Amino acid sequence: MVGWVADLAELDAALRAVADDLDHGLLNEKAGLETPTLESLCLYFAERLKPRFSGLSRVVVSRPTLHESCALSL
Repeated sequence: MVGWVADLAELDAALRAVADDLDHGLLNEKAGLETPTLESLCLYFAERLKPRFSGLSRVVVSRPTLHESCALSL
């Protein structure tokens, strides 16, 4: 089978939970984000989502205002 099937509401809730953990704080004060680059943010999200979503194969983090993005293939 090609692709990934998951409950998008569950994925959305998991993404929001990780993002909420980062909101209203200094990223470089979070373990693993001492140097908060897009690359380290990809790893941060991947490490927290992969245990719950075993089919996770890619994480993309972007900063549209600066036209920057990072993609991590797992």
